[in-house]
Amino acid sequence: MKTVTGEDNFYFLFVALLLLFFGCAAMQQFYPEGQQTILGLLIVTLSLSIAGIRRQKKIYRSWYGLLLVTAAVSGVISLIEDFDFTIVTLASLLAFFVSRIYSALKQVVLSKTISGNHIVGSICIYLLMGLSWATLYLLILEIFPQAFNGLEPLPWLNNLFNALYFSFITLTTVGYGDISPTLPIAQFFVFLESIIGSFYLAIMVASLVSMRLAQSERA
Repeated sequence: MKTVTGEDNFYFLFVALLLLFFGCAAMQQFYPEGQQTILGLLIVTLSLSIAGIRRQKKIYRSWYGLLLVTAAVSGVISLIEDFDFTIVTLASLLAFFVSRIYSALKQVVLSKTISGNHIVGSICIYLLMGLSWATLYLLILEIFPQAFNGLEPLPWLNNLFNALYFSFITLTTVGYGDISPTLPIAQFFVFLESIIGSFYLAIMVASLVSMRLAQSERA
């Protein structure tokens, strides 16, 4: 059995993200009203992703834990009380995703050697980018309920999978058109995501290839 080390952090994150995406799709298909279940799935899978962070990096683990606790508490209060802390929940989740992208980019880009873990890390960054933009779109929808055609102003957990779908369709520049932005602020972030998605793939592939060639020359 393989020993789990600090270098395995991206495998934890990759599995957590796949579980999250599939779980959201399954809930949307079979139980779209299960807001509590979706929130629980979200927090559990993101907590699983923290398990792969090296134990020496206590600051990172504490920061991610604080953001998840904030998202979980504010989300539960919004579900069971009359107070609406949706913006706090989404802002905490967005901060979590952006922080994970930053730390993952540092490890992948600054590395002088390429391993399977780094390749999985580059995939995780791409998935986290789509998840971050989806969270941002949900946040915009909370502030501007008519910001998107095809996304109704429902509770954000009911819209989570639809926002994920739209985000990744935009990130990959496919653009089916079933969901589209209507307000300028939403349109700005949508075209920004499509630009970043295109450049990320080109830059990351070129970086990984060049690092691999340099690694082969040193060997």
